[in-house]
Amino acid sequence: MNYFYVPEATARFYGGYITSLQNAVEYILAQIEIISRNCFEKLKRDPIENVKYRIKSPESMAEKLLDHGLEVTAENAVKKVYDAAGVRIITSFLEDVDTVVSEIKKIKGLQIREEKDYINNPKQNGYRSYHIICAADFKSDSVFIELQIRTIAMDTWASVEHRMKYKKSVVGEQLIVNELKRCADQLASIDLSLQNLRKIINGGIQNETIICGGRESDVRSGYGNSSS
Repeated sequence: MNYFYVPEATARFYGGYITSLQNAVEYILAQIEIISRNCFEKLKRDPIENVKYRIKSPESMAEKLLDHGLEVTAENAVKKVYDAAGVRIITSFLEDVDTVVSEIKKIKGLQIREEKDYINNPKQNGYRSYHIICAADFKSDSVFIELQIRTIAMDTWASVEHRMKYKKSVVGEQLIVNELKRCADQLASIDLSLQNLRKIINGGIQNETIICGGRESDVRSGYGNSSS
């Protein structure tokens, strides 16, 4: 396999496990390519907008291990937590998340260990995403890999929220929390609106009342058909 670049410090931290982690990511990326091709053949479009991947940095992993009361070792990083290796799949529309999740579950060689649906059950701060924890066997090592499937809107919010790095216990902290939650809810509404608009364009919604931009809108019979 053609391994993606891993910083020297990261490779040194994970030691002998780094090859298995890289193999796990490379395998998932190859399978995602297959999913894209298969979906294009069936749906005449690719539901996957973008794919991101990484091996967790030593600094982030050390912080997580300490938070869990674990010694900072490569073995604990690979065997005791589940996101040393991670792949994030960005979809165009909300319903595409279900399509991708369904296809992922068909991948041979992956054992689904845990699923977390933060889309139907968002975190308190507004975070939305679908997480799948998988176990993959490569050579003598079994490693975990975390898959995150989310829409463009969800990924935008998560990326901005992560970059803000606001300090705890500062003046206005609750205002920041509330505003971030409000933004997440607005983006979730936009996801629903865009999905419904696509259904209208494809003629998939007729004689129904849908939600667009947070408002109810009547959809007349035949609206969006090519003959209209």
